[in-house]
Amino acid sequence: MPELPQSLHAQLRDALRARILDGELAPGAKLPSEAELTVAHGVSRITVRQALGALQAEGLIVKLHGKGAFVSHSKAAQSLNRLQGLNEALSLEQHAVSSKRLAWREVKAPAAVAQQLQLPAGETVYHLQTLRYLDREPLSVNSSYLPRFLGERLARVDFSQRDLIEVFEHEGGLEIGEAQLEIGAGLAKPQEAKLLQLEPGAPVLQVERLLHLAGGGPVHLETAVYRADTFRYKLSLRR
Repeated sequence: MPELPQSLHAQLRDALRARILDGELAPGAKLPSEAELTVAHGVSRITVRQALGALQAEGLIVKLHGKGAFVSHSKAAQSLNRLQGLNEALSLEQHAVSSKRLAWREVKAPAAVAQQLQLPAGETVYHLQTLRYLDREPLSVNSSYLPRFLGERLARVDFSQRDLIEVFEHEGGLEIGEAQLEIGAGLAKPQEAKLLQLEPGAPVLQVERLLHLAGGGPVHLETAVYRADTFRYKLSLRR
């Protein structure tokens, strides 16, 4: 039987996918603009956008706001088999992790934060917000809340190249015992999208982590918004 014809956007999608998988377009390479693809392939702008949208859904490309479309890098993966920071988790995969501090201040704990940290309503806490990078590319926006006693101990610590768990254990003098994680899918809010170089409304991975002291109560609440095209978690299960 003759092969069924493909739609124009599927043909363009497959042509670009082949160039990516064959290595002609390397990770990080910029794709031709929508206008250039329109002329080169003799198709409409809508067709080009459909093809690029399909490649983005597959995780092969990422569209950066105001910059165009780029071939995705391989994803970094963190195992959930033990409690560890991102630097520690990726230390053997030759990835460089760093953070830029966006905010570090004393605030009154929002009601939900006070509840999770088991603090009185309106208690003063320290709020740390960072933009984390993986191999010099934006990875996640992280927002942390620490009890006042811990924030005061760490007021002058440089967090840029270190995991918070390591800082808590060394400079904070704490023994971290366990964490509760909640992971879900979401859409990038405008400010998050700007920091992560995404289109507003792009898919992101949302993670909330509550750290507990060994044999004690909660000591750190963090919410993180990750680029879904760059990061994933992995878990080994046994029965």
